[in-house]
Amino acid sequence: MSKKENVKKIKKYIDEILNSKSSLSAKRPVKQDKLRKLFCDILNELSFVNARAVGMKHDFNIDFTEYDDPFFKCISSLFKLHFTDKQRNMINWWLYDKFLPSGDVLILNDNETHEEIPTETPEDIWDLLQDLKLKENEEKNSD
Repeated sequence: MSKKENVKKIKKYIDEILNSKSSLSAKRPVKQDKLRKLFCDILNELSFVNARAVGMKHDFNIDFTEYDDPFFKCISSLFKLHFTDKQRNMINWWLYDKFLPSGDVLILNDNETHEEIPTETPEDIWDLLQDLKLKENEEKNSD
């Protein structure tokens, strides 16, 4: 059964239960959802470009640092426009330090509870950045 048929079936059940005509519409993505997707796409692409440059240097002794550097500086400047220092530090940690060339992966632990903080995916980093933003706003407002 297709998604469209399922929606029609659900609508029919709702109409029968309510004994009236109803309509269903797909949830429109909100601005925050769009920003999250864009952020995750950017982090995935930056991670790919960085891994490619490291691989080229390791496998073929070709150094793209001078070529890539202006692009990374530009991206870093754009991040400065949108993210706080703590948020940028988290992004940079995930992009450049979390995944080691040896294949090992660093983990992030909460200083107070010592529990591991999920940082496997760009989505995890987005959630963490939103938490940092809330904490920074609370600190700013309490002053």
